[in-house]
Amino acid sequence: FQNLLLLYIASPSVVAWSMAMKRTHCDNDEGVQNLSSLNALDGIAATIFLFALCIECMADNQQLRFQNKKHAINSVSGTFASATKSIMAKSAENKDLVDGFCQSGLFAIVRKPNYAAEQLIWISYYFFSVAASAPATWPHSQSQGTVLWVNWSMGGFILLCLLFQGSGWLTEQISTSKYPAYRNYQRRVPLYMPKITTLWNLLVGNGHEKGGKVQ
Repeated sequence: FQNLLLLYIASPSVVAWSMAMKRTHCDNDEGVQNLSSLNALDGIAATIFLFALCIECMADNQQLRFQNKKHAINSVSGTFASATKSIMAKSAENKDLVDGFCQSGLFAIVRKPNYAAEQLIWISYYFFSVAASAPATWPHSQSQGTVLWVNWSMGGFILLCLLFQGSGWLTEQISTSKYPAYRNYQRRVPLYMPKITTLWNLLVGNGHEKGGKVQ
């Protein structure tokens, strides 16, 4: 199933390619000839794609650093480990290590920023197929053609997002069974979609959230 899904989520490339072929070979179709190789929609899709890719890389790297530090501390046993965790518990900076899971940085905005970014990557990828149907002058003039906002390749990112709902739920169940503090984290931080108040605090330069910290 996953291999077929990967093919399907990449299908916007086929839609974009088919539109390019029509533009190349259909000389008598004025609507097709008005299409452009690049337009504003391509720029929007590319910007969102690169933004989501950067977010996913940052989230993965942040999680990797946290897990490495966590395992390094847990590998030390005895009195030293107990003393270290006792000192860490007094510092808000080390709350993640005390509770056992990452909840600062991007993880203070949403609980699974890497999952959220992965979904956004493929949603933006779909819009390249939409951009392939847009006239060169979009959005300033739409008289030369109609943008096809919906096409058959849309099902790819929809199925992927549904898959992430299931996998996200499963990992949440595992986390709540392992970490007592995770339920409070769930109440405080949304799963995929950030709170408007959190985004506003970031825009105005106030990166602190109750119970966590945006770094």
